[in-house]
Amino acid sequence: MLTKKIKLTLILTCFALFAQAQYKGQWRALHAYELATKTPLFGMNFSAEYFPLHYLSVVPSYTVFLPATGKASSLEFNLRYYPFEKKKQVYGVAGFNSYFRDKEFDSMGKEVTQSLLIGTGGMFKFNSSLGFNPEIKYLLGPRNEFVFKLGVVYYIN
Repeated sequence: MLTKKIKLTLILTCFALFAQAQYKGQWRALHAYELATKTPLFGMNFSAEYFPLHYLSVVPSYTVFLPATGKASSLEFNLRYYPFEKKKQVYGVAGFNSYFRDKEFDSMGKEVTQSLLIGTGGMFKFNSSLGFNPEIKYLLGPRNEFVFKLGVVYYIN
C-alpha cells in the first residue's frame, strides 16, 4: 500500500514539474497601497509574482507603513491560486505575514507580530502589460484584522 502511494506521489510530482501551461514561468511586478482595519497605518507595498506551476504563483512582498512616529513595515510570503484563465482573473491567497513596528517615545520599543493570512483578490488587465489588482485578506492570530489593498500590476512576460 505504501509503495502505491509513493509511486502516485512521484507521478503527480513529475506532471507538476514538467507541465507546460500559459502561466508557468511568468513574472509580474506589483505596486499597491494597503490599509488595515485595526492598525490605522497607510502602507506602500512592493511585490513580485512568479508562476512555478500553472494556476499557482508565489508572491513575496514588502510593505512600508507611514506612522506619525517611529517605523513600521511588514514582510509577506503568499501563495495564490487562480482557478480560471480569463482576462479578468480571481484568485485565492494564503500566506504568512511578519509585522515590525519600532515605536519612538514608547517603553515598549520594538513590536514583532507574525500571522497567517487568507483572502481573495483579482487581476483585471487594462492592456497586455498593465492591470489593476484589488485584494482583501484576513490576518489570523494576534492581529485579527482585515487588510485592503489596491494596486497596479505590470506583466513582465
